[in-house]
Amino acid sequence: MRKALQGIFLTGLMAFGFNTVISDKAQAQVIQDKYWGQWDIPYVEQRGWSLGWNIGLADMWGDVGTYKLMDKYTSKKYTGDILKNIRGMGGMYAKYTHIPGLGFRIGVNYGKVYATDEWNYDKAIVAKSITEDPYQRYIRNLDANTTIWEGSFLIELAPLRTFSNWEFGKMAKMRFQPYILLGATGFYFNPRGTFTDLVTNQEKWVDLRELRTEGQGFVVEGKEYPKPYSVFSYAVAGGIGFKWDIGTGLSLGVEYLMRYTFTDYLDDASGAYADVNHRDIAFMDRLNKQYMSQRMSDKSRELIPGYVNPAGKLRGNPDDNDMFSSISLNLTWKVKWREIGWWSNRR
Repeated sequence: MRKALQGIFLTGLMAFGFNTVISDKAQAQVIQDKYWGQWDIPYVEQRGWSLGWNIGLADMWGDVGTYKLMDKYTSKKYTGDILKNIRGMGGMYAKYTHIPGLGFRIGVNYGKVYATDEWNYDKAIVAKSITEDPYQRYIRNLDANTTIWEGSFLIELAPLRTFSNWEFGKMAKMRFQPYILLGATGFYFNPRGTFTDLVTNQEKWVDLRELRTEGQGFVVEGKEYPKPYSVFSYAVAGGIGFKWDIGTGLSLGVEYLMRYTFTDYLDDASGAYADVNHRDIAFMDRLNKQYMSQRMSDKSRELIPGYVNPAGKLRGNPDDNDMFSSISLNLTWKVKWREIGWWSNRR
């Protein structure tokens, strides 16, 4: 009798376990099919590697150009020829997602940034005094078109996912997600300026660093000028973005990233005008470079014939380093994804 009861009990227990497994699998399949059809869960933020591509516009915030942000975007010299004034930047990155909403990106970018004192024209012509900042900038007459090669390490944090329940939280499962970026970049840069041929009146871009426009590296008559600046620098980067999961392994986004650099020479302007005689002496055995250096270091004479800025007058602001920014479209593709997230107990 006891053996019969034991047999019945074990048989019932096995049947219950078998039915439970079948039921759980069926339920998991229903949930999987439901979420797959709605693109709700799973989403792109699964653990593992992704590849990303970005392309957009770039801006330089340095000594050349307007002092106030909106003065640039409201300037007729800027908006009147927008294709001439905008510059682009793009690249790619690899991203490792550790938990949903928290990823680490390593990337490379290439682009150009541009600024010109001509953007101050609107305010310069209505200035009440020649000492006003827009007038001084316009008369300075500098421009810079700077090439940048950049490598970056960024932390990407989507708080609505990182700090939510990954499996059941409504905010975590939303396809639209805001995120923040924080990290560091290292970059190579090469500022160039426009040189106008006085005979043909044609313009061409020339490298500025080698012309020592502020006397960098000169030691003349006991006067020692600042050392030549390095074309390699680094920056602290921060930004915000918004992304949209358009499929299980694909997302599209827009992001804005600002770089606070540790150089003041993105636009080749930082310190003071060098003494004209010292420049002549320093380049006395290279007459062509002497001429080019004189022309590119002080371009006020192109607007006011014969005018020469006195030695020691500030050409830029040595107390503030330069910045540059980008706004870009991003496409991220998950290298390997699962139909059910690694965090789920329904895998």
